[in-house]
Amino acid sequence: MRELSGIKDFDKLIEGGFPANSTILLIGPPGVGKTIFCEQMLNKGIELGEECIFVTFDTHPETIKRSMKCFGWRSDADLTFLDCFSWRIGSGCNSMYAVDGLSDLNQLNMVFTDLLRDIGKEGKRLVADSISTLFLYSDPQMVPLFLQDFIAKSNSSGSIVFLTLEEGVHDDKVVSTLNYLTDGLIEMRFEEDKRYLRVSKMRDTRHERVWIEYEITHEGIVLKL
Repeated sequence: MRELSGIKDFDKLIEGGFPANSTILLIGPPGVGKTIFCEQMLNKGIELGEECIFVTFDTHPETIKRSMKCFGWRSDADLTFLDCFSWRIGSGCNSMYAVDGLSDLNQLNMVFTDLLRDIGKEGKRLVADSISTLFLYSDPQMVPLFLQDFIAKSNSSGSIVFLTLEEGVHDDKVVSTLNYLTDGLIEMRFEEDKRYLRVSKMRDTRHERVWIEYEITHEGIVLKL
């Protein structure tokens, strides 16, 4: 079974879509379009009637909703947020799932477990953006262990998971560990005034490791094939 990305022509690169119950790591510098890639993928899940979850570490949920609305994508009432951001700015949280800090990964784990239990049904899409923030606010030695459990719970509940990571923030050991924990790796980069991506690995999929230019338009990410 394959999960459609919602990004025109992207699925051709990975034999029709992402492998079911897989975890995909997106790596790139700030501003390259990682969050938009994830929003676009979630919008496709909403269109397909799947349960969609956004674990937001770097942005208020309302900001994500506004961003998706700008592209004409659905978010209100169709997207469940686990708010791991509002505590940083002392802001109120409209989501019923939220944490009051990131130093206690046990609290985050419990809230996330409750969320999965409440949603229940199979066929979910989940985004965690960006896990780099976890390494800043939590014990860096414990984050990979937390993520291993996070991924296992997500996949066992029928979820495809997308994790974003900021390029240049972490040492090679952290990147290698996360690469080991995940089934797919999509790299994104700037080159002068252009954006490129490549599928560096994807479980159970034949693909070419070539850089492909893309643009961010009013329709979201568009590949230039």
